[in-house]
Amino acid sequence: MSFSYKKMGLASKILFAMIIGLVLGWIFKGSYEIWSVVTVTIGDIFIRLLKMTILPLIFFSIVTGIASVADLKKLQKVGGVFLVYWFFASLIAAIVGIIWSYIIKPGVGINLAEKEHFTTEGVDVLRSFIEWVPDNFFASLTNFNIIQVIIFSIFIGLGIVFLSQTEAGKLLFKICNACNDLMTKIIEMVMNFAPLGVLCLMANVTGSLGTDVLTGLGKMLLTQYVAYATMIVVIYPIILAVFAKVNPLQHFRNIYPAMILAFSTCSSSATLPVTMKSTHERAGVPLETVKMIAPPAATINMHACAAEMPIYAVFAAQMFGVDYSVGSLALICLLGIIMAAGVAGVPGGGIMMAAVMMETMGLPLTIVPWVAGIYRLIDMPNTMLNVTGDTVGMVVTSAVVGDLDRKTFEVPKGLSA
Repeated sequence: MSFSYKKMGLASKILFAMIIGLVLGWIFKGSYEIWSVVTVTIGDIFIRLLKMTILPLIFFSIVTGIASVADLKKLQKVGGVFLVYWFFASLIAAIVGIIWSYIIKPGVGINLAEKEHFTTEGVDVLRSFIEWVPDNFFASLTNFNIIQVIIFSIFIGLGIVFLSQTEAGKLLFKICNACNDLMTKIIEMVMNFAPLGVLCLMANVTGSLGTDVLTGLGKMLLTQYVAYATMIVVIYPIILAVFAKVNPLQHFRNIYPAMILAFSTCSSSATLPVTMKSTHERAGVPLETVKMIAPPAATINMHACAAEMPIYAVFAAQMFGVDYSVGSLALICLLGIIMAAGVAGVPGGGIMMAAVMMETMGLPLTIVPWVAGIYRLIDMPNTMLNVTGDTVGMVVTSAVVGDLDRKTFEVPKGLSA
């Protein structure tokens, strides 16, 4: 059993630990107070470890992500078209996630003890917008003001882009890249502790709330799936038909090998060679365009993540009885886009960004271990949607620029092609 457990992937270990925690919490619910000290202590340590990594993760992932976009800039019109597609498609994904969260209402019916600590006071949108701008970066770090850290990170990333052709710019990019790699390793260490932390937290929540949390998790998972399906079945076909003027069904026939591989591997990076091959050889996008767009797209163009993060925010808000204003929902959409661009390449990145979203919106990290427990079930369709969005963006960009090989695109493909 020990040997088999060691061979399991992290997501499988966390899922296994979550199931054990749920069972233990249910079995010992009557005598929960006796052993809750242990589970609460270990769970709190795990939450603190997550919070420890949030600010440096945000800073270095955003800086390196924006600095990498400098490669797209070299394409001028091609890069500009793709960046426009990236922003608006990500924005639509975030809105879709919010809409389905309010329709399905996954967090309604789960009553948590922390609920009494939150109010539903209105938000001064203009004042909130002004306060996004940091006047003291070190104070932003000390006060854990995530929005201000994000804004400052964006400026640093843009500064490196403008200096990209100088020795200073190249050095800064290397340093930030190295620091980002360091944070990746630290997060990997923290996530190795995740199975034990999730086990204790799930035992804790089941022991105190019973099985109500399972219903909420199921509805939250359904919300994710419906949002992803909406993007693939409705949004992408509209984008392809209107802006690329191609048959959406033919596009899915062209790139289905990448979709299948993405679903099975849960890795946009591992799928990249097949994504590039399918988009060029089957969808008719010029090879030079594919080479220039595909790698950064696999890093920043994460539509599933852009939908996923707002769903977590609304899910938690519904549990705590928080009513978001229009300004708060706009902030959540913006955060979804930014976090989606920063999530790639981080082990358990979606889990970490869920923690960032909770902190930013002033909510406890209660749902983070829940998300960790079922993340494998989220990650499979999540990755497939991200990769599909990359191919749609490349086809649309090529069509707008005027170099899409429509004959190649329209050639019927068999399953073995």
